Parts: sequence; structure tokens; C-alpha cells
Amino acid sequence: MKRFLRPLLFLFAVSTILLLSDLQNRKGGLRNPEKTRIAVFRFNSNQILEETEQGLLRVIRESGLFKKGLIDIHRYNAEGDISVGNTIAQNIVSEKFNMVVSIGTPALQVMANANKKGDVLHVFCAVTDPVAAGVGITGTAASQHPAHLVGIGTFQPVEGVFKIARQMNPALKKVGVVWCTSETCSDACVKKARNICKELGIQLVEMSVESLPQVYESALAICGRGVEALWIGGDNIVEPAMGLLVKAASLSKIPVLTNGPKHALSGGMVNLGANYSQVGETAGNLVISLLNGLNTDQVEVKNVVPEKLYINDSIRKLMKTNWMIPESLLARTDSIIR
Repeated sequence: MKRFLRPLLFLFAVSTILLLSDLQNRKGGLRNPEKTRIAVFRFNSNQILEETEQGLLRVIRESGLFKKGLIDIHRYNAEGDISVGNTIAQNIVSEKFNMVVSIGTPALQVMANANKKGDVLHVFCAVTDPVAAGVGITGTAASQHPAHLVGIGTFQPVEGVFKIARQMNPALKKVGVVWCTSETCSDACVKKARNICKELGIQLVEMSVESLPQVYESALAICGRGVEALWIGGDNIVEPAMGLLVKAASLSKIPVLTNGPKHALSGGMVNLGANYSQVGETAGNLVISLLNGLNTDQVEVKNVVPEKLYINDSIRKLMKTNWMIPESLLARTDSIIR
């Protein structure tokens, strides 16, 4: 009997040691869990995307997970180059990030294309029309997006900026737009502009471009067709050339209307758009909720547009026609630049 008892006691002792060691390892794993690696990927350096990224990072960095050292953030910027964007997206997938947050429509599109298998959880923001982006999102309901792809849309208030322009200049009849036809978000905005212009009795004069170097000459050409203002919506090709649009418009003493509030600082006269810092914060809250266990099948694709209106009054006074600021409009203006 003793011959069998001694080996059994030995095996019991070894098993107990291994069990206790594994328990310590598991406890240690809870104390020092592996970091969540998040890639933040924006397509270019325009002001809207920068503000969105700032809001996003602010929320993530203020979270308990980040303060405990459980989140590792890597930032990427394609600087408007689609081939660079594709390379970045492929690297994010191959480097096995836990999550990627894409900022802007082009970043959403190239990232979704590289991540078709859903290897990386993908959160998007600052996207004009997620359904029209062609990435597998068929509607706004929680059941109408791929399981690995969630986020928020921000459709610029196109109708609103034209209604404000009509308030300021009741005689307004002709507005020009230079836009990139290959941009999904720009196409969506121009379609809305056509509808509201038809409703208001305004002629929308369009000229298409494919690259940034074409913007200035196109703007000059469209100003030569007798337009009384230029408008720029969400366009990742044309928006970086805001200064050139303002330069062309100033030669004809006509204003530039935009859907980016901060464009007021670059010479835009009427600038109605979203508070993109808040858009980024909303995306950041979604990221933290997902890290804390929220299931993607519970997430709707909401349209988040916290409106902000900036008017550059110094530009208004230089125009060749009379543009006014009614008291009702002044009351809803967030900032007047004089």
C-alpha cells in the first residue's frame, strides 16, 4: 500500500503547486492585462479632421482605461494621398491592431477595403454619408452594418447655409461650386445643394475638378460666369484649397459660403457646419463603450451634427452687393469675426 501511496502524494503535491502557480499567473494577468492597441487614421490635415481627432483623443486620454495604461494609441495621416492611405490601412491590418478609428470618408473607404475580413474592429467618424460610402453599410439601424464596422455620420447642414445666404441677401440668384466628382461626400453634398437651390429659386453653377491644382483656375472661371457667391461643402480635395477659393472670390468681390465653421478664419463669410470637436468626442465615447463591452450589434449609425455658425463680418463689408445680418440670424450666430 505504501508503495502506491507515496507516488500519489507526490502527484498531488505537484498538481497543487501547478494550480497555485497558474492562479498567480491569472491574477497577474488581471493586474497587468495586455494593452489595447488603437490606430487613429485620418486622410489629410484639413481643419475639420484635425478638430475631430483632437476631440476623439481628448475623450480617450481622459478615460480610466488610458490612465491605467491599458490603451496604446498610434496616429496615422495619409496627407491626402490615396496610395499612402492604402499602405497605411494595409499595415494597420497586418500589424494586428485591436481597433482602428478612421476620420473622414476616404479614410473609411480605404480602411474598410483593407479590412474586408474584419480582422480589426473599425470605428469611423467625420463621414458625410456612411451609406453612400460603399463599405457595406445599408442603413442606419444596428442590423444594417458589418459586425466589425461601426461609427457615426456627420452630414453637413447644406440646406441651412443656403437658407442663411438667402436671409442675408434676399436677391441672391446665382451661386457657384467647384467640387471633386470622385469624392463620395462631395457628391452627396452637391445633390443636397441642387435640391435646396431649386427650392429657393437659386441657380447652382457647377464646375468639377479632380485634383487640388485645378481648384484656383476653376474658381476664377466660375466667378467669370456671374455668380454672386461661391459655396464649398464637404470635399476632401477642394477644402484644403480654401485660401485659393477666397482669393478667386475676392477678385470679383463675392463671398464664399462654407459648411466648415472655422473657415471663417480663412475668409469664408458664412460658415455653418458641425462642431467637429464634439463629433470627435462622440466617437471617443463610442470607442470607450466598445472597449468596456458594448456589442457592435447594439450600435446604430447615427447622424451627429452639433451645429455651429461663424460669420466673418469684415468680409461682408467688402462685397459688391448688399449682404445683411438680420437680428434673428445674429441671435443664433456662435461667433462674429470683425
